[in-house]
This record gives sequence, structure tokens and C-alpha cells, in this order.
Amino acid sequence: MPIADEPRPHPAEEPEDGASDPFEQPVLDESFVRGAAVKEPAARTRMLSARWKVAPPVDPGGRRWSPEPAPVPSAARRRRSAVRTAVIAAVAAGGTLLALGVGPGSAPPSSSPLAVNPMRTRMPGVPGAATDAALPGGGTSDGGECGAKGFHHFALPASPERPIDQPGTVAHGPQLALGSYGFEKDSAQDTGHFEIGLLLAAGPAGRLALSAPLGPQGVAVEIEGPDGLVGGAYGLPVTVDDSMPRTPAGGIVLDSRGDGEAQLVLPSQAMCPGVDPEAVDPLLLAPVDTRNTVTGQPPYRLTVSLSDPAVGASRRAVGSPDTGDVLSADNSVPQ
Repeated sequence: MPIADEPRPHPAEEPEDGASDPFEQPVLDESFVRGAAVKEPAARTRMLSARWKVAPPVDPGGRRWSPEPAPVPSAARRRRSAVRTAVIAAVAAGGTLLALGVGPGSAPPSSSPLAVNPMRTRMPGVPGAATDAALPGGGTSDGGECGAKGFHHFALPASPERPIDQPGTVAHGPQLALGSYGFEKDSAQDTGHFEIGLLLAAGPAGRLALSAPLGPQGVAVEIEGPDGLVGGAYGLPVTVDDSMPRTPAGGIVLDSRGDGEAQLVLPSQAMCPGVDPEAVDPLLLAPVDTRNTVTGQPPYRLTVSLSDPAVGASRRAVGSPDTGDVLSADNSVPQ
């Protein structure tokens, strides 16, 4: 009768003395290490996340799970409609739609940036002395004002209008708001730049014609921290929506057909010496606690302003208590 072969013995449970453990020193390739590293979210992602913690974005409709069908925009605006709806809703509901910025004497909070913003990984630095200089792409830096507190190229009103999204308030004139902002780099060799999106509305007058490019003197931007101005420029060129109506001279027209949009770039060369723009970027957002509740103002204040006689004329036409030709917006949170 044949006898079955003896089964092969199982390997020992314990390795022999002196044998190396293959898992003692695992070898990880470079791509695995890079993939496992924690990556900081993009500037726009951080901005929208902070705003959506206050109020979720509005569903524009048109999807299978949407309760309402989507509207059919014009061909020129179809590609941007969904993004624009979400941005405008987030700005209005989050309390960041501002008609005017803060007064010239106001300044950002003096508390330590590290104490109010846990996303910080390094200090932005202290602004050093510089001089005004031409910027690549157009505009002039505010280098001569580095470290100054309360500086604005266009003098802002002492009593800015309250945001129109607050209960019991109405628009007294043209409106300007920050639609988006953040620091970006196109490549590892790129020095980077701040991208800023603007939202404009004609207000109760129903029509506003602004000179090209966006006001006869262009747009001014200032970034101020506890140590004063850390960066800024004036006469910056802007890019506006191609579908917006134009004046014969090339200006833009805001009317009842919709709000206006514009984009501008503040290059890193506009920052003061000794200031790290990438470290300033997260400090432009309001701090939040563990319950996603806004606990204070952004440690650094971003202000965008323009000046156009059409703004003052529109305010006078509707009997607005606001005066002057300056229209501005900033990243502060309404109280």
C-alpha cells in the first residue's frame, strides 16, 4: 500500500539566531515619502473653507440631486456662472461684502499672529526701508511707506458704510467687495504673487460708468500688519470680464443687467524688504476655533481701493450720506 509523502515542515515561528529581520529597516522610495507628506491647501481653498464654515455655498442647481433646474446663462458667461454664484453667496452670507474699507486711522489687531492663527508655520518678518519702484506688468510699489500704519494711497472715508448684508441696512451707492484673494506660485522658481478678485455693483443708481482701467488712476492695494505696511502698490492694471458693457473710451458700465467682475495681480516685488509674502497669506484669513466659529479679525488687513468721479456723482444722485470718489473693500469681518 503506497505511503503518502511526509508533508513539508512549516517554517519556524521564530527566526534563527543571527538572521536579519526583513522588516527591521524598510526602504521607502522618494515618491512614497513625498506622497505621504502633509500638503498645505492652496490659498483659495483656505479662503473658501474659512468662509463656508460661516455659511455654506448655495447650490446653483442643474444637477440630478438639485431641487431646481439650472438657469440658462448666455454663452459668454455660462462657464463662470456656477463659480460666480457660489462666490457671491459666500461673500454675502459670510459678512464680507463691504461697500467701503476701514478708516485711515484704523489698523489690524496687535495680538501675536502665532497666537490667533494655528496655520502659521513661520513669522512674516518685519518690513524694512525701501523706495517706490516700478513693478513688472505695471503699477508702482509703496516701498516708501513700508512700516507706516494706517497708510492708504487713496484716502478712505472716516465713516465707512455698513455692509449691505447686515439687517436694516441699504446700499447708499456703488458697491465693491473682495471676491477672492490668495498667494500663488506658478512654479518652484516663481517668486509668487497675490491674485485678487473683485466684485462690483452699481447700487441704487442703477448705472455706473467707470473710467478705464478701473478708475482713471487704476487700483491701489495695501497689506498692513501689526508692524505697519508690509506691502502695497498703486496704479495696478486690472482685467475685467469681456462680457461687460463698455464706454466709448474703453471704461466699464455697471447696470441692472448684472454685477461686474475684475481681477488684479500684486507681484511679490510689491512686498517690503524682510517680509515673506507666503507667510503673510494665511494671516489674511480670520481665525476660527475648534467649532469653526470666527474668533476675531484677520491679523493682517488687505485693502483694495479705486477712485473715480463717477462714484461721487452716483452717491450724490441718490442722496447718499457717503461722500467722495473713493470706493474700497477689505478682508475685515463685520462686527
